[in-house]
Amino acid sequence: MLLEDELSHKGIDKAVQINKVIINSNEYRRKFDNATDNPKVNKTLYECAKEILYDRSGSTYESMWWIDGETGEVIAKFNSMGKIPALTGKEHELKVTYGGNILRKLKGYNNIIVIHNHPNSSAPSVGDFNSAYLRGYSMGFVATHDGRLFRYSSHQKISDYMYDFVWKKYISRGYAELEAQIMAIEQFARDSEITFEEVLRT
Repeated sequence: MLLEDELSHKGIDKAVQINKVIINSNEYRRKFDNATDNPKVNKTLYECAKEILYDRSGSTYESMWWIDGETGEVIAKFNSMGKIPALTGKEHELKVTYGGNILRKLKGYNNIIVIHNHPNSSAPSVGDFNSAYLRGYSMGFVATHDGRLFRYSSHQKISDYMYDFVWKKYISRGYAELEAQIMAIEQFARDSEITFEEVLRT
């Protein structure tokens, strides 16, 4: 039985190519010094982010890697050419679904940190927060194709209906879609048991 869905969209698009100047810069690397309190985890997160971003540059697919928050070890990942046969053997056009094999890899770990990319350079989605809550991830990171890094966590489920209501409220006030998304998440972070922030360099 397949238990988890992660968004992933098919196609090649120049609009979602990574900014290599930023991704290869020392400024980008230094962001990861502030990612967590564990230098081993920070090093792994940086290496994962660069590999994911280069692999997905020009593609609207997403990849996710799972990291041991204690040792910095990579527990599991999917990210090759939009297909993940090693994990599930099954891929859908609008989402990647992983099931028993990946869940077995995660079993026994109590401090799991996840990192994935957002080709459209958006902040964490409601699905990201709810996945973190339902799976008990310690924290998650979104590496965007324009070089930003977002950190998030969740200790409760967020209503899709309520999020859409708040997001549309900011849209109606004239904010751009991504700006409205961040403002909606920040409102939920004030009123709910979620955390969200952009990670900046030291």
